[in-house]
Amino acid sequence: MALTALDLAPEGDYSVSSYSGNGNNCVKVANPSPSRSYVAVCDSKHDNGPAFAVSPETWAQFVAFAS
Repeated sequence: MALTALDLAPEGDYSVSSYSGNGNNCVKVANPSPSRSYVAVCDSKHDNGPAFAVSPETWAQFVAFAS
């Protein structure tokens, strides 16, 4: 079973990544919270589509590599 964005975090916790640019290829990210120890990532065009979770350390490494 695939996880969806809302399985990982409430809709209000997601924000569009500043690394997405102005195109239609946007990523939404839900940062860790007191009730969630992971970063949730999904496609902004599919509000409750497939999603995945990574550790905050892994996300930081990805962002550092991508910038």
